[in-house]
Amino acid sequence: MFAKNISRMFLGALTLASLAACNDSSNSSSSIVSKATVSAAVQNGDVYVNVATSFKSSNVTMVAVQWPVYNPNNPSQQIGAVTVSQGATTTDITLGLDVSAVVHVSGLNPETTLPNGLPFPASGVTAKWYSLPLGNSKTSKLYVNIDTTSSQYVVGYALTSDSLSSGVIANVFFPFTANGVTGYGGIFSGTKPGTSGVAVFADVSSAVKAVTPSFTAAKVAKVKFEDHTPALKKVPVYNRLMKLDAEKATIYLH
Repeated sequence: MFAKNISRMFLGALTLASLAACNDSSNSSSSIVSKATVSAAVQNGDVYVNVATSFKSSNVTMVAVQWPVYNPNNPSQQIGAVTVSQGATTTDITLGLDVSAVVHVSGLNPETTLPNGLPFPASGVTAKWYSLPLGNSKTSKLYVNIDTTSSQYVVGYALTSDSLSSGVIANVFFPFTANGVTGYGGIFSGTKPGTSGVAVFADVSSAVKAVTPSFTAAKVAKVKFEDHTPALKKVPVYNRLMKLDAEKATIYLH
């Protein structure tokens, strides 16, 4: 279930036409997120969520890879996966996760920022951020922010690639909606190895609630996705993406 029904995704090179509008990340027409789908289902009593997003990659190729997510308390138990595949003009990344299993994992790694040191692009969350490792990667991570008492479930990931570093610390994110679920996806850039890459976040609370109608929270706090990177700080990121596009670059995640 983790990697099934893969939709399309990537955060690749932006076209010249879209760059003019990219300073306004709230402008969905300029978004490099071309498609997103979110679903949830109950299997053997556990709730699974699937977040699949397609990003325009133009001439850039991202090498296919799949990272399993294992239960840190029981390393033989796989509780999720992040899968990357390349389409004709998009790169497709899908996150599949057993959120019921995550809730019962103890000793998760607390997190306060993205790998580049900037804050998580979400406000209104009612719990703390934690991470789980993706396969044997030392820098790519799965993120969760789950508050079962208020039925708030926010999930995401950061997949690192030094090829996406623009030499500055900045984020370029765009909002998306899918099946009533809101999300945020884009590129984060850092100045050190392992601090640049692709990230996606989604508030899957409504999807989880739809398959667990017996649970009634008093009121689910609304999550707002936003990033405060100044427009001028984003310019080197755009320039880096354009260079990768011109070079028809191949990007390796690690």
